[in-house]
Amino acid sequence: MRALPPEDQLQVLREHGIYDPFMAQWASVDDVGEVARRLGVDMAKTVACDFHAAVESPEETGEGRRYRAWIGRLAPGWSVVVYLDGWMVDSDPLSSGGRHVFDVSCVSGTYEIEELYYTHDGVCDGSVYEAEEYRGYWEDLKYDTASTDGQLAEYLAILGRIAGRFLDREFFSSRGLLIELP
Repeated sequence: MRALPPEDQLQVLREHGIYDPFMAQWASVDDVGEVARRLGVDMAKTVACDFHAAVESPEETGEGRRYRAWIGRLAPGWSVVVYLDGWMVDSDPLSSGGRHVFDVSCVSGTYEIEELYYTHDGVCDGSVYEAEEYRGYWEDLKYDTASTDGQLAEYLAILGRIAGRFLDREFFSSRGLLIELP
């Protein structure tokens, strides 16, 4: 897939208030409920909503601070878990059963971005840049990867190509699941 995002991926993140920090996982799991179960969340505490409602949900409960995430279905066979409170869980449970998971972790205010790692069937297989199977998804991209913005933009382009859909406003307006992390 040689497609490029039809709109600036960083601008899409900024419009939704999740650019700094941005932590998310692309998982080759089609059903958002299955993603939640794999993460071990209490399904009775999940709420079906769009991303905007998830962000508006309270961080504090009568029991104290909670860590939240929103899970949306990006494309057939792909869900994205967007972490709302700066804490991302391990990829292993999401990748069990032969699934692929890609982790994106960027804290732009400190100019820190993690390598684009992927996990397959519970094993971290390293950077997407080291895997021959993913070379075609990134080798023609021309982002300024010396900057945090450029690196994150490239990651989002690679993941959009892999999943077959880039992040867009419709994705964030779609119905997903707000979850409370265990």
